Amino acid sequence: MKTFEYRLYMNKDQARSLMACLVESRHIYNAMLERVKQQYEEQGTFPSKYALEHAFQGHGHEHVPATTVQMLADRLSKSLQRFLAAKQNTLAGIGFPRFKTPNRWHSISLRQYGKDVSVHEDQKYLIVPKKLGHFLKIKMHRKLEGTPKTVHLVYRADGHWYAVIVCETDPHTQHAPPSCTHPAIGIDVGLKSFLTDSQGHTVENPRFYRTSQRTLRRKQRTMCRRKKGSHRRRKAAKNVAKTHLKIHRQRRDHHFKTAKSYAEGYQHIVVEDLQISTMLKNHHLSKSIMDASWGAFLAILSAKAASAGHEVTRVNPRFTSQKCHQCGEIVQKSLSVRTHICPFCGYVADRDVNAAQNILSKAGAQPSDGKHPDGDASLRSPRL
Repeated sequence: MKTFEYRLYMNKDQARSLMACLVESRHIYNAMLERVKQQYEEQGTFPSKYALEHAFQGHGHEHVPATTVQMLADRLSKSLQRFLAAKQNTLAGIGFPRFKTPNRWHSISLRQYGKDVSVHEDQKYLIVPKKLGHFLKIKMHRKLEGTPKTVHLVYRADGHWYAVIVCETDPHTQHAPPSCTHPAIGIDVGLKSFLTDSQGHTVENPRFYRTSQRTLRRKQRTMCRRKKGSHRRRKAAKNVAKTHLKIHRQRRDHHFKTAKSYAEGYQHIVVEDLQISTMLKNHHLSKSIMDASWGAFLAILSAKAASAGHEVTRVNPRFTSQKCHQCGEIVQKSLSVRTHICPFCGYVADRDVNAAQNILSKAGAQPSDGKHPDGDASLRSPRL
């Protein structure tokens, strides 16, 4: 599956229709959740997705399309399934579905592409149900790939609407892996530098959240001075949300640009299988770890590598930083020690480079010759 996001341009009447649908769909979802809780208290069971669809058929009235009501039932049903599965497996972090407040509800789902929603043949309009404005002007800055399945109309913090089109793509590669001549590489993610590879190349950690903290602090103080429920407080809250949206977009752009060069330039990419949720319990480092967002980067790297016909392998991170890559002896060192100096064989290297080399060795892959296959210098100083 692959998603494509395009900005929508609409008139005032269309914007009002979309906002009315957004508000009403949230009320319907909360009513469905109330029905679920009531049945559980009375009978000890949860209603099925089809029972919710039948019970709320026609509740959309003049604002919410019928397929959106069906998608609401499907969304709540999947939330309940995730909750029950997590409860059975004693997983933390997944709780019972909550009632949605306005700041937690930002999208309208349309189920069937081609029937409920489609792109006009001139690629300038998104055709949606008449309850939502019918013809919405869209800017298709890139072509769709695969078969479109569903569409989500998303209202962002910048005050604009976006169409997120989910497409089903066939698995394809740029070349066959057996005939691939690209080398292998190990990658160690960190905080001092965003990542270090086994060739000695580093990518600086941009720290987008840290650099925007002063701006956020000023805007949040302004918001706190406003009276609760007032128009000025809502306006200040939107200003704070826009800053968070900018940070998110900066971080995501950096992840994609960094992952692209590695995914296309190396056949076998080896990374650590980190338990990030456990690492976040260290409150001295949790903010920096969340700012780096390793999990999102590794997911993007895996997807891009698969698209290029390459492979990402995760290995156990145990002793990758303490073990000497040259002789295999354990050299204990604290996190503040940034240089690996082996007293047994005399091997001296940067701590992160030594770790990246150990990561590559754990997967049993053959190291590269130290040069990027395409001669890409962006690995040393990425464009931020």
